[in-house]
Amino acid sequence: MLRPQWHFLSEETPTDIVELLLAQRGLAGAERDAFLHPSLDQLHDPFGLPDMEKAVAKLEWARTWQQPVTVFGDYDCDGVTSTVLLYSLLKQAGMQVDYHVPHRIDDGYGLTEAGVEKVHARGSRLIVTVDNGISANAAVAKANALGMEIVITDHHKQEGELPPAAAVVNPNRKDNEYPFRAIAGVGVAYKLCCALAPRILPAGDADAFLAEALDLVTLGTVADMVPLVDENRALVAHGLSRVAATKRAGIQALIEQARAKRELDPADIGFKLAPRINAAGRMEGADIALELLLAPDLAAARPLAEKLTGLNAKRQAETVRCEELALDLAEAQAGYDFIVVWHPEMHAGVMGLVAAHIMRRFHRPTLVLRIDGDAAGGSARSIPGYDLSAAFDRHKALLDGGGGHAMAAGCHLPAANLEPLRAALVADASERLTDEMRQPLLEIAAPLEAGRLDLQFMAQLERLAPFGQGNLAPTFALLGQEVQSVRTMGRDSDHLRLSLARCPDTIGWGMGERAETLLPGDRVDIAFRLERNRYKGREQLQLLLQDLKPSE
Repeated sequence: MLRPQWHFLSEETPTDIVELLLAQRGLAGAERDAFLHPSLDQLHDPFGLPDMEKAVAKLEWARTWQQPVTVFGDYDCDGVTSTVLLYSLLKQAGMQVDYHVPHRIDDGYGLTEAGVEKVHARGSRLIVTVDNGISANAAVAKANALGMEIVITDHHKQEGELPPAAAVVNPNRKDNEYPFRAIAGVGVAYKLCCALAPRILPAGDADAFLAEALDLVTLGTVADMVPLVDENRALVAHGLSRVAATKRAGIQALIEQARAKRELDPADIGFKLAPRINAAGRMEGADIALELLLAPDLAAARPLAEKLTGLNAKRQAETVRCEELALDLAEAQAGYDFIVVWHPEMHAGVMGLVAAHIMRRFHRPTLVLRIDGDAAGGSARSIPGYDLSAAFDRHKALLDGGGGHAMAAGCHLPAANLEPLRAALVADASERLTDEMRQPLLEIAAPLEAGRLDLQFMAQLERLAPFGQGNLAPTFALLGQEVQSVRTMGRDSDHLRLSLARCPDTIGWGMGERAETLLPGDRVDIAFRLERNRYKGREQLQLLLQDLKPSE
């Protein structure tokens, strides 16, 4: 694995850590105040999104004339929470509504012609997509031919022509003028609810629904790893407490199963709650997760949450198996600028996770695919600066379809095109990657003195929370620290625990192999993040290692 190059944003130990971090984020004046005091008043007008008025009018028409509506979702956490959110609003308004989420393996991603036919056979007249649909031109045309109408809500980038839908609500349309493009699929669904709820619910009920819905919005937003700035920051800052105090039995049961702490942060969602929701779509079908989030009480929710925990354990085991499979193939491409691996035994539900693992190991864009007869499909993950969605669009002649985001995307293609696609992507990346992009970079806010590391210092840092994509928890450095003791942790000795002079406990997840290179008395430089460690009623500071190296 490539060791990162350390880059200090400040060479000096700061006197005021909050002001330093704000300056490093480029925040001053009104932007600084808004960042430090996120408020729901900072949300933009939902009618600023393209076609929002058309979407609301179409749903009002369906309610007036009692036309059956289907919410057509996606199988990941963002798509599941989007589906539950919009379905719940329409159900509360007394509309004839059901939902449909495709099966990852049997149906593939998003709104398809086959999916439209399934919904049509159930008698639906109007489909509202959430977290998908921007590239479903053929499926929308099919729906129109069947006498159905489609409202699309999505957040993925528009590559081709807009589908011929009744409305296309998407901040990433080419003609969009909405001031913030980076909202998740559930964020777009929430904006639709903000526009629609006051028109179809009594005022007090609309306000209550939108407030309580922040638990779903927070789960989906954090899980989709969109940047926690602007609207996303406001939604998650207020939504975390809604998740912890949720009235939704399914989320309560999920928190119980995950043994998450009550003071939830984005890491709890990203590493404990969201993987369980995602495990349904990865290993079986997303309907289990939907049933959980719609469960009427804990008696119904707990068995479903337990099942998701079991599926997540299976997902973890399958991920390890497929990572080993992919790593053997990737080693032969260690010098390539784009790694593309495929295998018939790759599990379709974990390819994105495997791609992320290979990408981190080699610091190169990575595409992992499964071959199924004459066809292949897979998921890709990228490094900063290289846009996967644009890369797939440049080579769409080799694909049957594809799309996504700059950092995460997917595609499917004839198996005969695998070698040509690999050659094309390697050449594409070789042309666009710079030497700086090829080298992993670890940005360090500043060096610190060990004596400053206490809970009071942590409280200052937390003024910039919630941390996540786009607002990462800061990394700091301690230089010339003396190792007092070193040991490994975990069943397979995967993790590292260091005791350093005058420092809090120091943990290196996945760094167990580094123990062989350390001895008491060694002097090391460490790069780390800080977290509160709560255990049996006690709270103390803990350092989370990002990297370490011998002191010069």
